[in-house]
Amino acid sequence: MHDVVFLQGINIVGPSNAEPPPRPPSPAMYQLDIVLKKGNNLAIRDRTGTSDPYVKFKIAGKEVFRSKTIHKNLNPVWDERVSLLVETLREPLYVKVFDYDFGLQDDFMGSAYLYLESLEHQRTLDVTLDLKDPQYPDHNLGTLELAVTLSPKEGDFREAVRRLNTLRLFI
Repeated sequence: MHDVVFLQGINIVGPSNAEPPPRPPSPAMYQLDIVLKKGNNLAIRDRTGTSDPYVKFKIAGKEVFRSKTIHKNLNPVWDERVSLLVETLREPLYVKVFDYDFGLQDDFMGSAYLYLESLEHQRTLDVTLDLKDPQYPDHNLGTLELAVTLSPKEGDFREAVRRLNTLRLFI
């Protein structure tokens, strides 16, 4: 017969006052690949009972992409791809949908935020964004379907972007 001894209060991992392991430094830039797939049940903004939707992507108040306009369609299929260089994940991607009106101000059809900090790195995720109007939060304005991939970029990409922009001045 064996004696069983229970040990209490022993931390196998190490002392509780040990310093956590150092975190790897944040990369200088991230690449955000987006596929704007389609819209579903978008809001009617034209007298004909349809809309002419297009989508704008903004980061930190700056427009970084605008889709093509799909005429007379509340369930548009864009299937457009864009790759963005992003300096920080703290700023969300702001997605706004508008109805194109020739010669007039375009009508707002809804918006949504995609929080980049919540994305898993180097994995393509299918995302459905519920479009909302901040002035009418209870209104259902449809959805947008995206596929997004966030990848850390190593090296000093800010310097590379600066050089590229400088080169463009001379071309």
